[in-house]
Amino acid sequence: MTKMTGNPFYARGPVEPQYFANRRELLQFFVQNVEDAAQNKNTKPDNITILGNWGIGKTSTLLKFQDIIHNDKKDAINVFSVLFSLKPSVCESADVFTYSLLDAISKQYSISIPLKDRIGAVIKEEAKIWEQWRLESISLSPELRRKSRKLDLVDALSRLWSKLENKGINLVVIMIDDIHYMLTEGWSGSLYDLRTDIQALATGGTKYLFIITGPKFIYTSMHEMAEPFTRLFERFELNNFDLAGTGEAITKPMRIAGINLEISDDVIEQIHNITDGHPYFIAGMMRDILRIHKKETLTLYEFEQIKPRLIEHLARTKFEDDYNKATDTEKQILLNCAQLKNKIFSPSEIESKSRSKLLERLANKELLVKLERGKYKLYHPLFKEYLNNISQK
Repeated sequence: MTKMTGNPFYARGPVEPQYFANRRELLQFFVQNVEDAAQNKNTKPDNITILGNWGIGKTSTLLKFQDIIHNDKKDAINVFSVLFSLKPSVCESADVFTYSLLDAISKQYSISIPLKDRIGAVIKEEAKIWEQWRLESISLSPELRRKSRKLDLVDALSRLWSKLENKGINLVVIMIDDIHYMLTEGWSGSLYDLRTDIQALATGGTKYLFIITGPKFIYTSMHEMAEPFTRLFERFELNNFDLAGTGEAITKPMRIAGINLEISDDVIEQIHNITDGHPYFIAGMMRDILRIHKKETLTLYEFEQIKPRLIEHLARTKFEDDYNKATDTEKQILLNCAQLKNKIFSPSEIESKSRSKLLERLANKELLVKLERGKYKLYHPLFKEYLNNISQK
């Protein structure tokens, strides 16, 4: 019987850093980038953009970055980091964005670096200034608030850096998750404002490394609307795992968690083919396997016996919700897309009025993947199979 010390697979949120698999090129770049900037006074860090569609591991990567900084490299470099997850309400104005970011810094410092005792007083001192600004700001009418901005992001971060540097901090890493909200929900010129602030901090002698994440489709929009903004970042795309990456995503968590289940190579290949190497589906399928299968080995024959249950659970927990995100017209487009012979298709292959606009909307809902201008595909082969099953009913 399989020895279980807990199920390390979880598909409904980020992967815990100790279970993080693959992405070696990105991790190596990050480590070298941080070390170079932290250990050399005159070396400026390269900002990073991480692009990928839902469930691919963007937030998990940021958490892994923090784990590397504050555990693996804690004896070599003194780095402060903050993970700032955007939401639409945070992007309504420059003031709200600035205060929310500074508030995240004031709350996360106590858990983010080994030097917390040495910088605690600094953060608390700055946080009082930030809070006073917020209280003064909300007491004003909206019109006066627009005219009397009290706190500037560059000023606040420059002052903070000066004090942190005096306490022995070599670098500050600011990770902004879900940057697309700034584009879709942000104030007019938000990306230009952020670009100007990042540039001003870099030229002002501070050591801030900015890392942003967002879906792949956002990059083209960012480039078109604020091309200079994209030039500030080294770009990385997270794609589905190859077979070796799938194997690591399956075996590494079990090894670390002490689970003595031996999965044959042909089963790993089957899981890879079914999930298309997508981290979300790998984690979901493995979580169910550990619940269902209680033996110490999993052969291909045994996997085939439980496979229908695994796929049915994925359909119930993921695909039904995805399908219901679409309007009735969009649902018909999805069903038409699933019946096309080719995996990649163009708007001209869809029989519908306003087809280009509908495909664009489905891509924004992450039910389609926009590969390039005028080229789309359904976001996952299993979703296509689910849609075809609906058509046959």
